[in-house]
Amino acid sequence: MHGLVLLLILTAVGYATISNAPFNNERSVFAAPVSGLSMPAATTNSAVADKAVVRAGTNNKTLPGMTGMVAAPSQEVSGDVEAFSAPPEPSPTATAAPIVEQEDALLREAAEPIPTVVPAYRVHTAQDGDSVYSIAEQYGISAEYILANNAELAAGGFLSVGQSVIIPAGNGILHEVRYGETLSDIAARYDVDVTAITGFASNGIADANSLMETQVVFVPDATIIPAAPFEEEPTEDETSEEDASAEDGESADDEVSEDDGSGDESADDTIVGGGSSSSAGLIWPLSGPVSSYYGGGHPLGIDIDGYNLQGAAVAAATSGTVIFAGGNACCSYGLYVVIMSESGIETLYGHLNSIYVSQGEYVSQGQALGIVGNSGYSTGVHLHFEVIDNGVRQNPLNYLP
Repeated sequence: MHGLVLLLILTAVGYATISNAPFNNERSVFAAPVSGLSMPAATTNSAVADKAVVRAGTNNKTLPGMTGMVAAPSQEVSGDVEAFSAPPEPSPTATAAPIVEQEDALLREAAEPIPTVVPAYRVHTAQDGDSVYSIAEQYGISAEYILANNAELAAGGFLSVGQSVIIPAGNGILHEVRYGETLSDIAARYDVDVTAITGFASNGIADANSLMETQVVFVPDATIIPAAPFEEEPTEDETSEEDASAEDGESADDEVSEDDGSGDESADDTIVGGGSSSSAGLIWPLSGPVSSYYGGGHPLGIDIDGYNLQGAAVAAATSGTVIFAGGNACCSYGLYVVIMSESGIETLYGHLNSIYVSQGEYVSQGQALGIVGNSGYSTGVHLHFEVIDNGVRQNPLNYLP
């Protein structure tokens, strides 16, 4: 009887020490459970899953130096045979759980998306049926910020197929850093905290000294620059009178000054403006009829038609410092120039085909800034002209002679 019991015990021990056997239904007594694993593209065929080796064997990890040896749990045998105890090493079942946890952690880590930096803006190519409001809804952005970041884009109506529209990262303004401008200046301009600008990762502003001129920064929750109340658009009679006035100014503007005050006769070619200035001290930057007036449908400034003026130079309406010269030829203002006069009036000249001046340069009234064109969002050759006085957009016609 004792011999028979001993034979049975030895047989169990021999069975327990089978090495490197694949996991299957017949030999799963010491295999760690695998049902908790979530594998990519896991099959639902249980027969195949049972025979698949879903992870590396645990023998080498659990019992270093004892490859293939699996310790049997303590067993108590009735009768006169003394209880048989296996070596005290931990069983595979006890050590498999941490490995499963590690594998699960690796799987979770692989499934998690890699964090990406949200770009300051993207360019949307308009499709058939697109409008400002449909695009705003598509990107989860307020329509007013789509309009604020795209010069001359009208709120109503549909967009042209293939038209490029700037989509900011969120509700905010894309601001191109100007000459001498600081982070505090930009924050004050849009009524936000400096941290709102530095906190947006794509701006790449580690400190105030890293701000670069012409750099595009996204200003979250920026207050849109206010505009003076819109006036009613002029009647046809008033339009005819203004066109005649512009034509009268054309002959005056075409006169080239004999002396620009610099004493350098070679600089005379840079003087393209002329004629009388207004009480605000501005002259017409280009001689041509007004094709779009300041109003609800065109809330930023005026357009001066340049259809018959291709290749003509655009003049500085005031003397002052060029605080911006550049832009993106694909959208919005295209290539443009901004001048700050000594009295604090900003004038903006948009859709240029080329630019003659650079940031920080001082220009004289009437000096050529560039060539009239149709860069950016433009339906033809024209000059988009804006006046911003004391931080408020104004009707440019109130500042021109």
